[in-house]
Amino acid sequence: MKSSRFNRIFKAEDGAWLAFNSWSTALAEIRPEDLPFIRAILADPDGTPCDTPPKRQLREALVHGHFLVDDEADELAILKADMMKDRFRTNMLGLTIAPTLDCNFRCDYCYEDHLRVNMSRTVQQALLRWVEARAGQIEILRVTWFGGEPMIPSAFSIVEDLSRSFQEMAKGRGFAYEAEIVTNGYFLTRAMVGTLRDLGIKKLQVTLDGPPAIHDQRRVLAGGQGTFSKIVANLKETVSEIPTQLRINVDRRNAGATLDLMEILQKEGIAEKLMTHVAQVTFAGAACGNILESCFSSEEFARTAVQIFREAARRALPLSRYPFRIRGAFCTADRANGFVIAPSGAIFKCWHEVTINPDSAVGNLLDGEHPFHKINEARWLAWNPLEKEECVECSVLPLCHGGCPFEAMKDPSLRRGACEDTKFNLEPILTIQHLHRPKGASAPFSRGGAGETP
Repeated sequence: MKSSRFNRIFKAEDGAWLAFNSWSTALAEIRPEDLPFIRAILADPDGTPCDTPPKRQLREALVHGHFLVDDEADELAILKADMMKDRFRTNMLGLTIAPTLDCNFRCDYCYEDHLRVNMSRTVQQALLRWVEARAGQIEILRVTWFGGEPMIPSAFSIVEDLSRSFQEMAKGRGFAYEAEIVTNGYFLTRAMVGTLRDLGIKKLQVTLDGPPAIHDQRRVLAGGQGTFSKIVANLKETVSEIPTQLRINVDRRNAGATLDLMEILQKEGIAEKLMTHVAQVTFAGAACGNILESCFSSEEFARTAVQIFREAARRALPLSRYPFRIRGAFCTADRANGFVIAPSGAIFKCWHEVTINPDSAVGNLLDGEHPFHKINEARWLAWNPLEKEECVECSVLPLCHGGCPFEAMKDPSLRRGACEDTKFNLEPILTIQHLHRPKGASAPFSRGGAGETP
């Protein structure tokens, strides 16, 4: 046996010693009397005597938690195989579909240019033919409806038509169909949820960015009106009807109000029913250039997240974070069979590209494939965090996989990828879990439509 390269042993704020493994995500408190033996056996697994029942039990627990692995185990090779099998699997087709670029909101940090563009009937038919051509090789079709706002009436009719066609195709060709939707929540009603379920849409994501005074400055209607009260009223009506992810986009302007929002939702009786995810606002293009100075760096966001989660635990608010291992690919962008479909028929790899120059596309539903499409796709699929020196040496690699490919590939000369906040706050986040022992932690919304939610 040998010690896992993904082990982390550290002292928590209350003086307790904790052990964490980034592959299994096992977290254990070490009794003080057991610490010398555990340090010894992790340093020399075969040379440390296990001559008592308690020591043998500890050794078995370390093996079970992946703290000790077989001598022959190449953990980097196993991680690479896990990642590559998923990245290049052919039995699943993952699509993020934007039926429109139009939106009834004008959020100040949005990276999209909200053009009044809807997917034409011609593009819809081309998309169905494109999926049909792949139907014989897949076992599952996973769709994320995106935008713009996919629930505005002109776009939702497209969602309905394509969803029913996908359902009919799945039934006829013998593959499974799963779908989710990213919406601002303004058109969300109990009747709408019934329609979503009929269309095979099994979960959704809605965003709130703070209490009314803050949210209504950031996420406003096209006419400038606030949206907080409408969204909360809709959530109260629907949250028990469909699994709902609540996303809180955090930057310097609203980080301090995150818990105020959670207290409001708790008083409304819905906080515990939501899966809440605190997300970093990033500068991702000209559409949000005006908020560049408000964005946290990854390190700053990591520190801020710790403050938020620690105070949430102190106030007994249902907001927590537990590190999870990325099983397979990071997102749609680095999956060979994952694509983003723009209303124009252009095919991209990343959500961030849906409104940018079609020269970045990897295909087009209407005019076939061109040489530059292959070049663009190869750039995404060649991205490999295991070629980054600092990523290979990092003990949190299973939790990060080099971070967002879109961000990581901006500067190929860097010795690491686009590190996730876990790189910088793992021990404080685990300490909060240890000190407050929450009943459960929120799982992120699946990444890019084809992700695997742990």
